[in-house]
Amino acid sequence: MSHVIAGIGSYLPDRVVTNGEIERTSGGYDRARTGIGLEEWVMQRSGVVHRHRLGSGEGTSDMALVAARRALDVAGILVEEIDLIVLGTFTSDARLPSTVSKVAQALGARAKCLQLETACTGFVDSLLVATSLMSAVGHRTALVVHTEAMSAVVDDRYFLYQSIFGDGAGAVVLRDVPGSGFGIEALRTHTDASVCDWTSAPGGGTKHPITAEVLAARSQYLSLQYKAIYGFAVEKMVDATHEVLAAIDRTVDDVDWLIPHQAGANIVREVAEQLKIPPERVITCLDHTGNVSGASVAIALDEAWRRGMLRTGERILLPVVGGGMAWGALSLIWADPAAV
Repeated sequence: MSHVIAGIGSYLPDRVVTNGEIERTSGGYDRARTGIGLEEWVMQRSGVVHRHRLGSGEGTSDMALVAARRALDVAGILVEEIDLIVLGTFTSDARLPSTVSKVAQALGARAKCLQLETACTGFVDSLLVATSLMSAVGHRTALVVHTEAMSAVVDDRYFLYQSIFGDGAGAVVLRDVPGSGFGIEALRTHTDASVCDWTSAPGGGTKHPITAEVLAARSQYLSLQYKAIYGFAVEKMVDATHEVLAAIDRTVDDVDWLIPHQAGANIVREVAEQLKIPPERVITCLDHTGNVSGASVAIALDEAWRRGMLRTGERILLPVVGGGMAWGALSLIWADPAAV
């Protein structure tokens, strides 16, 4: 092992949106039919009490920049030491320039920049790219970020997606520390493109440019085949956890903390149950962030460290699943970033 997390940070926008606000302002929720308010309905399913939304004029680069600066502060390194920046998002500020370039510009970094258009697996995907390049090219210090403005792609007229998703960013600084005994010990990722249409937002692409018809159909917004995704998400996160543990000849009993993609409380609970990992060893941020796409696991990891939950030498597993349909998992041996 050599790729060690030397700094970590996250950011949630100031604006907080409650379930009550969503019920008042969005459409489609029928209190008379369900017999309960949206707050109770959401808590029975996704478990999101509130989520954060971008402020006026704020974009994914702004969130990424705050998270990145916090990670750099923890690492105690200068911007000049960064020689690689990998950023994941599918809600970039603009087509060009890319969000990663805007972040590098704001930081004053001269690093090689890469952006992945990836969703809920994006943080793990970005770590895969960063560590691969560090091994192949010889980069010594990498900034890895996932930032997502889900509010930009969910229909404000539809309560369900409004209640599930939130905005935010998470970042880590990776340093190449050969022989440290800490850091990323195994990483596995997969894609099943045969079911990629389970998640879609076709409006706005080259085959479906924004037209009056697209706007009328509201096809610029995210659409999910949630019933199909639910079973897939549970199965693949469980499988990925076992796969990455097998790669290092370990079992679930060797896992100190599980930080799964924050898809929903019901999905997280079922993954933990199938893995036979007790709830007290599962770290979530879902209740106050919602599903922040690929940033979710990075935010949860940062918050857990800042609360003093993580100890040097502990093994942390991050299984993820998302659009594509993609999935994977990462195993790392934690070292306190302030001591790296």
